[in-house]
Amino acid sequence: MSAVDDAVELLSQAGIAGVDAIYGNNLPQEAIDSTDKTVVLVTDSANDPSSFGNNDFWALNQEVEIQIWYSQELDSDPEDIEVSMMKAFTHQHWRVAAVRQRALDPETAQLCNTFYFSRTKILKETF
Repeated sequence: MSAVDDAVELLSQAGIAGVDAIYGNNLPQEAIDSTDKTVVLVTDSANDPSSFGNNDFWALNQEVEIQIWYSQELDSDPEDIEVSMMKAFTHQHWRVAAVRQRALDPETAQLCNTFYFSRTKILKETF
């Protein structure tokens, strides 16, 4: 599976309280238009070959970008969602690569934040 698919599955299985919807690669129009739900978008950030040897590579350094748009009606602390998300990734052997600061989306007036998580995926097959 791709890093995006794995990250979406990881977040879906984590069942983080306060997260209403999780999408990979793009948002459907109804998610874009919604300001009353906390929506998460997972996209690729990097997919670089690594662990070189014998004229080949044996691993991929993968990174995903996670964007969160918080519901305007959020009744919990965004930090609780963010910490739960970071712990979910860390417990599945991903690293927290970067955390941006919360900002206000000028178009929707929603609080939003961006995270980057990375992992090294060992390739089991040769191509």
